[in-house]
Amino acid sequence: MKKLLLITLLASSMNALAIDRFVDPNLSSGNGTTLFTTIASAVTASVNGDRILIVSGTYNEPTLTLSKSLTLLSQTAGTTINYNGNIVIAGFPGMKLEILGFNLGIYSASSNVITGGSGTNRAKVSFIDCKMTNLSIDQDYYEMNSARCAMTGATTFRYGNFVVSKTNDLTVNDEPNSNSITDRILIAADTVINILYYSNDDCKFLISNNLLKKIQILKWNTLSNISNRITNNEFVNNTQVLIAKNPPNYNLVFSSNLFIGTYTFYAQNSNACGACVDGVAGNWGQGLCWGLQGGCCAGYCISENSPTLSYSSSYSIFPSPTATGFFQWTYNGINLPCTIPSGSQPLVLTNIIGTAGTNIDAGNPNHEYYDIDLTINDRGRTGGPYSILNYNPSINPSSGKAFVFDIEMPTDLFPGQQVDIKSKGYHKN
Repeated sequence: MKKLLLITLLASSMNALAIDRFVDPNLSSGNGTTLFTTIASAVTASVNGDRILIVSGTYNEPTLTLSKSLTLLSQTAGTTINYNGNIVIAGFPGMKLEILGFNLGIYSASSNVITGGSGTNRAKVSFIDCKMTNLSIDQDYYEMNSARCAMTGATTFRYGNFVVSKTNDLTVNDEPNSNSITDRILIAADTVINILYYSNDDCKFLISNNLLKKIQILKWNTLSNISNRITNNEFVNNTQVLIAKNPPNYNLVFSSNLFIGTYTFYAQNSNACGACVDGVAGNWGQGLCWGLQGGCCAGYCISENSPTLSYSSSYSIFPSPTATGFFQWTYNGINLPCTIPSGSQPLVLTNIIGTAGTNIDAGNPNHEYYDIDLTINDRGRTGGPYSILNYNPSINPSSGKAFVFDIEMPTDLFPGQQVDIKSKGYHKN
């Protein structure tokens, strides 16, 4: 109790100077302290911890640079702030920035480099109920959270959570960190129209209950005591799946996904990529110039319009039987036509097709995959613990505005066990 009281007192003292500042363009003039006619002037006058409450409407202002811990939201719950300009985040260690209900239209949000940042003291930047062309928090030591946002172009980040959101392309890039068991990147209940490209070996990941088309997993946390999961997603017609074929260690679970229409797996690359360290595109960590992704073999690119990558429905070049670790392809309703490891090869491969042609109770039957009604996993987006029914309930009690989007806890509990539960959430305006 004494520790709790100390924390409360510290938090109170830190926010002692924080106030609400109001923006209303209909005012004849502001007072320079609490009332403003532009968002930029309110931001300039603000201090860490302030809330900036904005009258809904259209704001034709220049690029808005945010370098403080602030909350920007509409004065009226559920309304939109149309901001005709770009937003630039100038982050710093420990920053906490929330942007709610902004519609940037053709404009975008991006981030600057953090000085003195670290993986343990990140700049936390959250976008909730926002719309824009591109969202790029593509710098080290940011935590980017997107909830209920829509990007007509690309979304790029290096650590954070992307939930109940929509984007054309989604890229998760790497940071210069060592592998972490405790941190997780969550991509859940989203719609990715074109490609999900994942190349980050720092954190474990969960890609769950999304609507996807192309997925390329070229780098991930390979620690043997964790698993990275691709579960309960729905893959639309003409989907393509690429996973690196020569990683240091496999620890991937691909389970309870629903394939709608035709599908193909990464089979080979028709052109050698001699300038690459790896030798052939598709190897561990090999970047591909596919669409908006860069860093491909020096002087050699794979064009999205005329791709040299080869895909097949009858042959998959991944997983590599000569790699260590485990690869689980279970209850997806289709076969993974890969090379089966021999007894002398180190890969542990679990390939269970499951029941084809049905989705109800056709997913992974293990209890950790159970649906939210505690029945066997339904294959697809409405199944499993990260069901879209959790994120979009038919009934929202008391019009609640606080939402938990991620809970990590043991699925088996024993007497005397110390339980470590982690949860993440957000709130709406």
